Amino acid sequence: MKTLERKVNAPFMMSVNGKYRDMGTIIEGKIEAGVVKKGMSLVMMPNRDKTEISAVYGETEEEVPAAQCGDQVRLRLRGIEEEDILPGFVLCSPKRLVHCVSAFEAQIRVLELKSILTAGFNCVMHVHAAIEEVTFSALLHKLQKGTGRKSKVPPSHAKRGDSIVARMELTGGAGNVCVEKFEDYPQLGRFTLRDQVSLLQMTSENTTLTDRKRAKLLPLARSPS
Repeated sequence: MKTLERKVNAPFMMSVNGKYRDMGTIIEGKIEAGVVKKGMSLVMMPNRDKTEISAVYGETEEEVPAAQCGDQVRLRLRGIEEEDILPGFVLCSPKRLVHCVSAFEAQIRVLELKSILTAGFNCVMHVHAAIEEVTFSALLHKLQKGTGRKSKVPPSHAKRGDSIVARMELTGGAGNVCVEKFEDYPQLGRFTLRDQVSLLQMTSENTTLTDRKRAKLLPLARSPS
C-alpha cells in the first residue's frame, strides 16, 4: 500500500472531536497538519479565539513534549473556556487560518436515495467532526459516466447512481462551517450528506467556497474519483 503523505511541515490544523473540563479546558482530536508543542499560540476557528497550549497528551494519556500530523491527541488550552468550543471547530496556526464558509460548490455522487434530488433538497452534512444542515441551492452540472465530463446544461434533477456538481448552502443555526481544499487537507475537504437513512457521498472537485465574513469566492477542492 502507498504510504500516506503526512503534512508535518505544514501550518498546524486540527479538528475538535470532543471537549471537556479537567483542571482547565481540554480538547481532543486528530492532527491533520503540522506539529503542536507546549507553549504554542493558536487560533480556534470559526470564532477566532486566541489560545495557548499548556500541555500535550498522547494516546497513552501521558504528557508528551510534542505531537505531529496523524497523531490522536488531547490538548490542554489556556485563554479559552470549554463552553466557547464545539465539536467541528478547528484549531489552527495564526499563519494559516482554516476557511470558514457559508456556501460552496462540490461534486456529489448519489449512493442511496428513494426519490429524486432537485434544487431545494435539504439534508445533513457530516464533515470531519462537524454536523450541519445544508440545502442544494442549485444543480450546476451532471457528470458523464466513464469520462466525468460536465454537461453544458444544468440538470433538472439527479437520482441514485448519478454524479453531479451542485451549489450547497448552510441552513443550520451555525450559518458557517470550517472546510478546506481536498488536496491541501483531505480530511477537511471531503464529507458525506445524509437524508434520514439515505446516503449521498460527496467529494469536492473544481469548486469554490463563499467566505461568510469576507463575502468573496475562494477555491475549495479537488478529489479523487
